[in-house]
Amino acid sequence: MGRGTQNLILLLVGLSTAVMLAKGTYLNYVKPGLLPWLIAATVVLVGLGIGAIIRDLRHADPDAHGDDDGHGHGHRHQSWLAWLLLLPIAMVAFVVPPALDARGASPAPAVSAPQRRPFPPLPAGDSPNMSLPEVVMRAAADSTNSLQGRSITLTGFTVRRPEGVDLGRVVIVCCAADAQLARVHLTGPGLTAASARPEDTWLQVRGQIVPGSSHPQDGYVPTMTVTSVTPIDKPANTYAY
Repeated sequence: MGRGTQNLILLLVGLSTAVMLAKGTYLNYVKPGLLPWLIAATVVLVGLGIGAIIRDLRHADPDAHGDDDGHGHGHRHQSWLAWLLLLPIAMVAFVVPPALDARGASPAPAVSAPQRRPFPPLPAGDSPNMSLPEVVMRAAADSTNSLQGRSITLTGFTVRRPEGVDLGRVVIVCCAADAQLARVHLTGPGLTAASARPEDTWLQVRGQIVPGSSHPQDGYVPTMTVTSVTPIDKPANTYAY
């Protein structure tokens, strides 16, 4: 592979990353908090690519044959192999895979009993909106039992299980490679409405977490008594953090 091809690939990697940042599709791969680092990496890649191309143009030897091996046998017939590297770069920028759903995320691994600790009070008001992963953590480890007796609102997608229907959310810590599925079992008057929805339907549900329903035998998945179910559009960013 000649230096010109190397420099062009470096530049295109940077430009492809810039396209993903501009379109917002980088959120299918990493959490929003990494945006400053992605911007910095894009600037470095594009800068290095442009700088290398300009340097080579300034110091180009008109009599040199970059694809020649010194024995009169060129390797231009192999150059197409190098150009094939541009295909996956273009695909990453312009062919965007969907965000992970319940089928693509790994189930939460078996964990030991979490250390119980006090959590901050729930937001004020009737049925405040809560993050599903936070509710799972509170149900398992909150020593103040802040969920007990409080009506809350959760947003997620339906996950069908042999024993019933869950409300799920894909959680990523850093990037899509570490994605895990957080779940809440659904029961109560609203279960019929939730069960009538197809798999992976986005819902906003209101209800209360059943005290003591988070236990190690079920992987610390709590149960929610649902009083109302509202179908919603799939959000632009489906991950929770």
